[in-house]
Amino acid sequence: MPQFQTIEQAFEWFLENVYPDLPTEKKMPIRGAKYHFYKEGKKVSEKRMKRILEENSDYRNIHEIDVGK
Repeated sequence: MPQFQTIEQAFEWFLENVYPDLPTEKKMPIRGAKYHFYKEGKKVSEKRMKRILEENSDYRNIHEIDVGK
């Protein structure tokens, strides 16, 4: 499973690697978010990206803290 530093990186990977293989009925609700993600001056909220990832993949949010000790 790939790991990413930001949800934006994970969402971009999803759009490039998972989205093309989804059936048409699953792609339809995501098309607007995909357009806004790549369109200059538009934005997709983190909440929406997370919802799309959770509904269409095995998405897990991992938080790590390294205090350097």
